[in-house]
Amino acid sequence: MDKRICSILIPYLDAPEGILVFLQKRAEDALRGPGMFGFFGGGAENDENIEQTLEREIQEELNIVPKDYQFIGTYESLDTILNTFLMKVEDDFETSIVVKEGEYGKFFSEQESQDEPKLSEMDKLILRDFYRLK
Repeated sequence: MDKRICSILIPYLDAPEGILVFLQKRAEDALRGPGMFGFFGGGAENDENIEQTLEREIQEELNIVPKDYQFIGTYESLDTILNTFLMKVEDDFETSIVVKEGEYGKFFSEQESQDEPKLSEMDKLILRDFYRLK
């Protein structure tokens, strides 16, 4: 079976209380991870490379063109390859985007992300690695 190749983004804010990450609350009827928190992004289409996939998905889901993002690694599950990027955002990020997929977006601290029961273990692993980099 071929694995789904995805690009995901971790928008993060360097806030006075520490580094916060912005995650999506998926709709209850979502195809993948219904009702869960997760990353913005999605699967490659046609012959897209991982950067083209990221840019298209973020435009579709947040109505912004991602800039100055960095590739931080690839994670693999049984059926998915996750190409992971991060992007530092400004204080006005929440008011400058439109969440077009899912119910809403929310900033999480490191501890909040690890304590969130509606966040997959794979996503928690990715975030633990992210916070080690920061």
